[in-house]
Amino acid sequence: MNTTLTRDHGDRVRVELPTLEELVARGQADPELLRMELRRLGVSHADSFTAARFQPVTAPPVQAAPYPGAVMNPLAPPTISGTTFSIDIALQDPTRVITPMILDLTRQRFFVDRAFTSAGGVTGGAVVYDLVVYPDLYMDRDVERVEPGSEFPIVSFSRRAPAAAVVEKWGGKFFFTDEARDRNLVTEFTKAMRQLSNTIVRKINQRGVQILESWITANSRSVVGVSWGSVNTTYASGSNWPLFPARDFAKADLVAEQEEMDMDYNLWIMNPNEMFNLEGIYGDKLAALLDSYDIDIFVTNRMTAGSAYALAEGQVGEMRVEAPLSTETWRDPNGKQQTWIQSSVRPLMYANNMYAVLKFTGLT
Repeated sequence: MNTTLTRDHGDRVRVELPTLEELVARGQADPELLRMELRRLGVSHADSFTAARFQPVTAPPVQAAPYPGAVMNPLAPPTISGTTFSIDIALQDPTRVITPMILDLTRQRFFVDRAFTSAGGVTGGAVVYDLVVYPDLYMDRDVERVEPGSEFPIVSFSRRAPAAAVVEKWGGKFFFTDEARDRNLVTEFTKAMRQLSNTIVRKINQRGVQILESWITANSRSVVGVSWGSVNTTYASGSNWPLFPARDFAKADLVAEQEEMDMDYNLWIMNPNEMFNLEGIYGDKLAALLDSYDIDIFVTNRMTAGSAYALAEGQVGEMRVEAPLSTETWRDPNGKQQTWIQSSVRPLMYANNMYAVLKFTGLT
């Protein structure tokens, strides 16, 4: 089986954590890369966490014990031992336990925050912004030669109308039965929280891709790249250097120079298939190549295979947050013995600089 990721190329290459986990689970990436990424993100006991992800574990012991009624004390008193917490304390204190759990799991998994600069909050539920266009260096009407004693011509200029983006609210909820709580199924609770966080991450990334794609289409920012999968590295039948990926890196720099908008395409977002080809072509020399072009790579399955974004990091547009990720819990109002957990976020994203993005296609 082909291995997609086998080397650590330093800070120049980042792999979206869910994508890296999927690759390791399929045997297409070295598990040590996952351990290293977890340590970088500050996850405690990364080695044991990774082992638990890929190795069978024994079922937790079943503990049947009476608890006070839900009317007097809806959830059992909290029990914390070392780094282990009970379900009860998680449901009692969503701000301290549940929301940080989601934030820890979603940290460093967004790529939209590298395409869109984080610009603070939102008031009024919307943002009015200006589009970045080619500089209006000259007036609409030219100056004229003026004869002595004659009146000067009136010059005129144009101004552009602004655009607006509105806040979007994304979220979801799930319930936890009292039986699950009483039997202390922490693994089920953790899995549900992780699925919720990953779903929020996926949706925000999907919206970021939708905004980028519509912006690219509207402004004709697509570039046909070379076929990275057709590179001949043995030179047995002659060099085909025009197909090397470095050709596309250079092409992005060429576009930036020709447009004269002071753009630096320093971030490439690509699918693991393209990363596989890069590693196969350049091997341990890949980091040196990226250093020479001063570019970083973000690898994610959310990018379609055969395509890649070349971005001027943080200059495509803005991402603002009207309400950050938050979590709330409540007992079921219909008398069912279950507790609801709900998380939501209200972000806003828009693209306003067409010169900050290029989409390369045909890279397979």
